[in-house]
Amino acid sequence: MSRARSPTSKRSKPDAKRTATAKPPERAIDAQPVRLVPSPTFDVDNLDFDHRPKRRVDDLPPRPPRKARTPTRCTVGYAFYEAEPGRPHSQRIPSVRLRGLWLEQLGFAVGCKLHITAREGELVVTVVER
Repeated sequence: MSRARSPTSKRSKPDAKRTATAKPPERAIDAQPVRLVPSPTFDVDNLDFDHRPKRRVDDLPPRPPRKARTPTRCTVGYAFYEAEPGRPHSQRIPSVRLRGLWLEQLGFAVGCKLHITAREGELVVTVVER
């Protein structure tokens, strides 16, 4: 929101000389660059507080196998179809996303082909046998 100026307000002329309003510094500032020199007593590779032994991958305790949890409920989300030329908005479409280790345990390996049968209120997804 902009305010209209009153007709009596003074406007600066674009070619008018401006007076210097900044104050000069009270004392001179040394603007010389500072040269950084590493400290001879500070050894980055040998810090006193960091003497923990580094574990190798072989020394790490084994993780328990991950459990695949089969979901029992899922929510239909949405994705977008891009708007066609001449249409103002993208179209929101229903979307279902399934992912997890449980898919592989049930035979849905990465890269396998799927056959989808759709009926009213039901989706059946089966692996296509080659």
